[in-house]
Amino acid sequence: MGFGTAKAKQMREAIDKAITEAKLNVIPVKLGCGSWECRCGKPHSVSFRAWGKAGSVEVVLMPAPRGTGLVAGDTAKIVLRLAGVKDVWTSSKGETRTKENMARATLEALRNTLAFKSVKDWMRT
Repeated sequence: MGFGTAKAKQMREAIDKAITEAKLNVIPVKLGCGSWECRCGKPHSVSFRAWGKAGSVEVVLMPAPRGTGLVAGDTAKIVLRLAGVKDVWTSSKGETRTKENMARATLEALRNTLAFKSVKDWMRT
């Protein structure tokens, strides 16, 4: 998952610059089944509660049971769908109407899923 923004006089140049920046800022997304209601073991949600902040927007991603879907705002839902998350609950605070900050906060929360190592990750290293 990557995110990029750019400015240029021509729209095509701005799009190309943004795509290049997004490709340079790609991060892996850690998926799992962290909901205490589900425990199916398949990677459909986030493994644990993750928090992200950008500007005044704060986003909390919480694991959801299988079949819940993406319970999020429009911007966060697009970012989560592109990241491969199928089931998640979200909570957000701040000026969530700013689409860029909402997308950045959601991406920061997805980046923070890599900060925690589970027991399965201990065995791999």
